[in-house]
Amino acid sequence: GEVTGDHVISNGVTDIDGNQYATVVLGNQEWMAENLRTTHYADGTAVPEGEYGYGHTSDTDPYWYAPADGYNVSQHGYLYNWPAVMHGAESSTANPSGVQGLCPMGWHVPSKAEWEQLFNYVGSQSEYVCGDNPANIAKAMCVTKDWACDEYEFDCTPGYESWSNNATGFSAYPCGWYGGAYMDPGMNVAYWSTTVIDVTHLLIAAPRFICYSSTVAGLTSGSQMAVAQPLRCVKD
Repeated sequence: GEVTGDHVISNGVTDIDGNQYATVVLGNQEWMAENLRTTHYADGTAVPEGEYGYGHTSDTDPYWYAPADGYNVSQHGYLYNWPAVMHGAESSTANPSGVQGLCPMGWHVPSKAEWEQLFNYVGSQSEYVCGDNPANIAKAMCVTKDWACDEYEFDCTPGYESWSNNATGFSAYPCGWYGGAYMDPGMNVAYWSTTVIDVTHLLIAAPRFICYSSTVAGLTSGSQMAVAQPLRCVKD
């Protein structure tokens, strides 16, 4: 049935490793409100841990990586490359994507279209919009702490008065990304989708929250398949 009413569910889903996740209902979708932290597919297959350091990333072999030094896995999840996220599935533009990938049973990896549905919904709700521009939704979707970008603080960005962030409960956390080294913790986060946007350059649509941006970036610029970043699943 149609889901209505925005709310956070404290133990909305449990993965195969027994990790429990809060989820959040936004419009007609239910999303994980925490980053995935499993090292197994729902069928029990293990995802190998990647080797750390330059020259070891892969756009074909699935890997997970620990978050940056000092970051708590239970809070921040693991970082995954795109092959790990997709579990052999092809790119999908459908809504819903139809790709379970690394997600728990009954959940799936969101497509670019599903992210767009989320952002369009959030932008349609005045209480989630900063100012009067419906694109200014980053602040409402990001956590209230650990955005480390004081020099970029201005209205409507996650780094500005971050205690007032997260009206949606989506709780995007600035864990940065991994590509042979850890990049930008405290500054940004990008999430995976199922949608290839540039075959030549192996780019995947990957919405990015940036401490100094009032809008969501990355859906059209993308992230490279070999890079490791967090995953949020959406309910079937």
